[in-house]
Formats: sequence, structure tokens, C-alpha cells
Amino acid sequence: GKDSNDICLSSIPKDTKQEALMYFNRNGYSTYCKEFREYWDWVDKRNDDRYGNTKSHGKNYDSKNMMHVFRLLEMAIEIGKEKKVNVKRPNREFLLDIKAGKFEFEELLKMADLKQTEMESAFEQSSLPDTPDLELINDLTYRLRDKFYKDKE
Repeated sequence: GKDSNDICLSSIPKDTKQEALMYFNRNGYSTYCKEFREYWDWVDKRNDDRYGNTKSHGKNYDSKNMMHVFRLLEMAIEIGKEKKVNVKRPNREFLLDIKAGKFEFEELLKMADLKQTEMESAFEQSSLPDTPDLELINDLTYRLRDKFYKDKE
């Protein structure tokens, strides 16, 4: 069928002179076909505005995604060090510069590696528990729901 990864062969007379040797790497071909199909699915479904932004700064990386990488790494560091979540970012301009494509990809990778190391260190030194207190979470959930529904009455 049309989705088959097999090659189609036809018979040749037994005494025909060999002209070539063919090797068929089914796994390699299947992987190529899958990646090709996934790429064109992505092209078909991608966010054209976001893709346009990626092309406009000419850096050839998804700058919005990279901005979120830094935002999340920095928030994780703050959680490890300060035990709280700061949604409003103190380095908003830096994050917007990343989104605008003002950095080279390799430079951002190096900076992200340093942030990841800092994050790992923050959690190694943190007094936060390794696992959440499920009893506390369940109790809090119960109290919040109880308050929510009592306020609706």
C-alpha cells in the first residue's frame, strides 16, 4: 500500500548481467519517512506568527521558547533559594531581548547551562522536602473547596 516501507521488485531473467548492487536499509528509510512526515505536519500546523518571529530576527531558533527556558530556570532557582514563586520577573527586559533574538543561540546555550547548574545547586542546598506533604495538600484542597462552596450559598 501507499504507507508500506517495502520496496517493490520485479523479476529479471536469471542470466542478465549484474549492473548494480542495491542495499535497502528499512529502518533508516522508515525513520526518514517518519521525520519527513512529522516535519510537514509541523509546517502545516505551526503558528505562522511565531515562525515569522523566528525568521525575522535571523537567528534560526525559537526565541519565544528560549525566553521561556530562561524564565522557568530562573523561577526554579528562586523556588530552591527563596521557597516561593515570583511570577513578575525582575529581568523582564533581558527576557524580552531573548524573545527579540538579540543573542546568539550558542551564547544562550552556555548561559542556560550555567543557570541549570545554579538551579541544581539551589535545590541541593535547599531545605525544601524532596516530596510534597500529601496530607497537607489534601487538607488545603478540602478547606479551599469548602470555603468556595460556602461563599456561593
